[in-house]
Amino acid sequence: MNAMLDVRYSPRRLMLVISLGLLVLLALADATPGIAQSLSPETRPTESGTIQAGPDKLRLSREIVVSALDNEQLLPAAAYNWKHREYLVVCHDTWTVGTRDIRASRIAADGTVLAEFEIYSNPTRDSAQPAVDYDPVNDRYLVVWAYDAAGDGSDWDLHGRFIPWDGPNPAVTEFPIITWPSKQWNPKVAYARAQEEFLVVWWNEDPAHVVDSYVSGKRIYADGSGFPSTGSDVTISVAGRERVDPDVTYNLGRNEYLVAYTDGVDIFGERLQGNAAPLGSGEFGIAGWPDAERHPAVAACKEADQYLVAWQSLTGGANEAIYARVVSGEGAPGSVFLVDNTTSPEEEPDVACDLAGRRYMVAWQSRYTNVKYGVLSRFVAPDGAMTPAIELRPPGAAADRTRPAIAGGDTSFLVAWEHDRDGTAYQDIHGRLVTPYVVFMPVVKR
Repeated sequence: MNAMLDVRYSPRRLMLVISLGLLVLLALADATPGIAQSLSPETRPTESGTIQAGPDKLRLSREIVVSALDNEQLLPAAAYNWKHREYLVVCHDTWTVGTRDIRASRIAADGTVLAEFEIYSNPTRDSAQPAVDYDPVNDRYLVVWAYDAAGDGSDWDLHGRFIPWDGPNPAVTEFPIITWPSKQWNPKVAYARAQEEFLVVWWNEDPAHVVDSYVSGKRIYADGSGFPSTGSDVTISVAGRERVDPDVTYNLGRNEYLVAYTDGVDIFGERLQGNAAPLGSGEFGIAGWPDAERHPAVAACKEADQYLVAWQSLTGGANEAIYARVVSGEGAPGSVFLVDNTTSPEEEPDVACDLAGRRYMVAWQSRYTNVKYGVLSRFVAPDGAMTPAIELRPPGAAADRTRPAIAGGDTSFLVAWEHDRDGTAYQDIHGRLVTPYVVFMPVVKR
């Protein structure tokens, strides 16, 4: 048995299951009820509520080499194409000339890499931080990214490109989305099926720092005809308050979005109609403990008419834990759940729901005792019950596996991550398909 696989700082008992070359860690935690928790420090969850699954808990695919160019590939994002049963994974690459470009790989439902291609490259302008979602009506993706418009890092805009399901069309080129004289960072995108639009969200930084950073959105017609003549530019967060690092998801059952973001200390959300008009009373709190809560990720499960927001939270010192909270379709925050916490950092969560809208998956990076990161995940039912943690990829002896990104498919989830290539200065993108064989049962207190 490889002792390196069992060296996370953890209070839990761990069992290793190695089968057919697939390394699976099932972190078995004591079962506790998934009861609602308030946001007061006294009632912060300290244990995760887990359930027992059947004898066939899941199937992991072989490890997929999504992209392995001789450079650094960073920040994967993924979307699922249900018409053709395949995934698109996007990332940015760093080249020796000093600029970055945007690339993509098509992944079949069985894990086969079908194609890899360039989406945008400019030798004198940097491109980074891509995001992607899929439009089944026009059978294509929208990929968006941050673009160094001035070429010197002083003015970052947002650009995008529509990508047909089977690869780029040379006649459909990139286009500007936002060209404000400020810096736009970390775009995320969601497709609104009932609206037949995309909504891109990001956070704005004033180079002079006269105003606080804030979260904005832009509506884009999915047919490529441009932007709505009125109401296409949306200010999402409250003016005069620092707000950064947004994520967005779409609830088809309501033709509504939920945008989650942070001020570096707490997590907030805002619901929007399909036309991006605010809903309810506007911004509301999702996590507000005294410690810092950061890096929110959000997904909608339409059958449950709810959202799941995950984030990383300081729990004392430099330790970070992963939490998640259910938000109802009406925008009412519900149960808070501890997803993972050890005495070493858990960071960079992502979350997705399957195509049927019945089950979430949360993935994150966790640091091992060799001070390198591996990737873990677990399934979460709409009532908050969770399966044991799944080790998707441990670290190498001197190599990290970081920043997982998830897309939910028909029956499987694709998780992609940054993958240091052992013994080199290169960083690739790897991934795995995870297929659950789980019937969630009520959690029973022992």
